[in-house]
Amino acid sequence: MTIRGFLKSLCLVAIGCGVAAGAALAREPGIAPMIPPGLTMGLPIAVNPPPGVYLTNRTAYYTAKLYDDNGHYNGQRAKILSNSVQFTWIPGVELLGGTYKAFLTAPYLDIQQDRTTTAVGRLGSWHSSGFGNPKIQPLDIAWNLGDGFNVTAGVGVYLPLGNWSAGSAINLGGNFWTLEPSVGFTYLKDGWNASLQVLYDANTRNNKNKYLSGDQVFVNATVTKTIEDWTVGPVGYYQKQVTEDSNSGGRATFGGAVFKEPEQLALGLLVGRQIGPIRFTAMATSEVLTRNTYGGQKFWLNAAYKF
Repeated sequence: MTIRGFLKSLCLVAIGCGVAAGAALAREPGIAPMIPPGLTMGLPIAVNPPPGVYLTNRTAYYTAKLYDDNGHYNGQRAKILSNSVQFTWIPGVELLGGTYKAFLTAPYLDIQQDRTTTAVGRLGSWHSSGFGNPKIQPLDIAWNLGDGFNVTAGVGVYLPLGNWSAGSAINLGGNFWTLEPSVGFTYLKDGWNASLQVLYDANTRNNKNKYLSGDQVFVNATVTKTIEDWTVGPVGYYQKQVTEDSNSGGRATFGGAVFKEPEQLALGLLVGRQIGPIRFTAMATSEVLTRNTYGGQKFWLNAAYKF
C-alpha cells in the first residue's frame, strides 16, 4: 500500500463514520462529552513509544456559542478551560502479536456559562469547576504492519465519578458509565505522521433521573511533518450522536423531553517542538459545522514527558 492509498483509506473511514451517523437525539442536557473531541490530535495514535511510564498534560481553552438544529446561535455562550492528565504504562510486552499499553486519564474543567434568551432555559449566568469522569483504558494494542503502516485497537471505560447533581445547569461529569472502544490508523515514515482515530461511546442509563444518553462517534485526524525538532500540519475532529436518547424519568426529567442530535466538525493547525525530554504541542481549532451543541474556537497546549 502506498501513502496515497493509505490516506485515501483514512478519508473513506472518516466519511463512513459520518454516513453511519444518521438521525439521532442528543446526550443528556448539561453534560459535555466525557473527554473533549480532538483530544488525541497530533499523536501517531497507532504507534506506541518505547517501554516506560509517560505523563501527558493536555490543556484547552474554548470560547463558544450554542447553536440549534439549523446552525443558528440561540443566545447561550460559554468559556471552558479544561485540563486532563494522563499516565500511560508501556511494559514492553507483546499481546496478540502487537505491543500493549494501558493508561488512566483524569479531566478537570472550569466552565462559565451565560444565557441571554429563554429559548434554551432561564436567563442568567452560571459557573462550575471540578472533575469530570476519569477514563481507564486497560487494553490497547498496536500492530506494526511494516513500511510505516500501523493499526491499533483498544477499549476504555469512563467511571461515573465526576461532579454531577440533578437540576444543575452545568454538570462536569455524568452519572452513568461510558464504554469506549476505539481503532486507529497511522502512517509514520520520513517525518510524516498521517493518523486517524475513531472512537465509539456507548452510555448506560443515569439511574438518578432515568435518562439514557445516545451513543456518539468521534473521529480525530492528523497530518503532520517533522523536520528536526519542529512539527507542523493540519488537524481536525468530528463528532456526532448515532443512536436515540431515551427518557424514562417522566416530566420530572427535562419535562419528559429528549433532544436533537449534536454534530460538530472542526479544522485547525498544529505546531510542536521537542525541548529536552519534553514534547510540547500547540494547536488552534475552529468549528466549521455545529448543530445542537457549542461551536467556537479552541486553543490547546499539550506536554508529554517520559519518566
